[in-house]
Amino acid sequence: MPEIYLENVVKHYGKHVAINNLTLKVNDKEFLGLLGPPGAGKSTILKLIAGIEKPDSGNIYIDGRLVNDVPPIERDVSMMFETLALYPHLSVYENLAFPLRKLNLNEDEIRLRIRETAELLRIDHLLDRKPAQLSGGERQRVALGRALVKRSKILLLDEPLGHLDAKLRVYARVEIRKIQKMLGQTAIMSTFSVFDAATISDRVAIINNGEILQVDSPKNIFDRPRNIFVAKCVSSLPLNLISCKIDKRQDKIFLVSQKFELDVTGLSTYLSDRIGDDVILGMRPSVITIKNSPPGIESIVDAIEPMGSENILKVNAGGVDMFIKAPSSTFYRRGEKIWTEPMLDKIYIFNKNEELIYP
Repeated sequence: MPEIYLENVVKHYGKHVAINNLTLKVNDKEFLGLLGPPGAGKSTILKLIAGIEKPDSGNIYIDGRLVNDVPPIERDVSMMFETLALYPHLSVYENLAFPLRKLNLNEDEIRLRIRETAELLRIDHLLDRKPAQLSGGERQRVALGRALVKRSKILLLDEPLGHLDAKLRVYARVEIRKIQKMLGQTAIMSTFSVFDAATISDRVAIINNGEILQVDSPKNIFDRPRNIFVAKCVSSLPLNLISCKIDKRQDKIFLVSQKFELDVTGLSTYLSDRIGDDVILGMRPSVITIKNSPPGIESIVDAIEPMGSENILKVNAGGVDMFIKAPSSTFYRRGEKIWTEPMLDKIYIFNKNEELIYP
């Protein structure tokens, strides 16, 4: 199966720069997630690889072959579009059969592939229906099936799970990964969901404004985000960010904000040569512990959002709003005073340019 390589690719739409000098390598049989906000350039990358769009400059290679001028039909690529793009006048069966007939497969092979794909996606009972008779989630699965049934060497998925409900989304994530592994495809999926990217992908590429900011395994990106944008991108809950200054008193080092200070002497290896610097403390809601008495950051509970096995607390910490995960077994009241303390080995510290300096 092919490796994909984009080299210094630029793509404009009028005056808008959709892709800005982008270089990206996708390894053979790898599943890469493109994660970023709407308008970041994710769909454009997929269209460039598929051959639907041509780069204004730069090169695109598939399996070592320059494909800038190679038509889509010769690239052995299947793509699922975010808009679904089903043929409204055809049944689900005929929508799935359409790309297979373009490959001149015999009807027995077409029926076999459609049955296998339809069963995997749980749409086998919908084969006689037209798209207008389907729910949004059902149409999404049919569009996904049309990309999978072709069994191309390269699979491109543009927001493949966006219209599925939570239960089907979990199932579809497992099945997409299973089929990709089974067929040995090189796959790229665009998504704005950190859950989808992290659970399906071997590596994740964080993209914004047409530029790749970081490419790594989901765990490495979560543990060591290159900057604040990346840290926010891979956070399912708001990232707590507090402006601080690094201060040293005697043998201790502190992060000092306007309203509180945090003893970070244990991080002296990273911070001892940055005394006096302005920095930004980053804390995920899951790395903050709650205590009933000092030491810690004195905080007032502003709001409580029940989330089943846990609650999300919004607290005011000396004039700074923070979000904290707390077990639902512990009861908190609005207006209650608590003390919060982050796990020092789980925090982030960014410089004033929003670049990571710890860990």
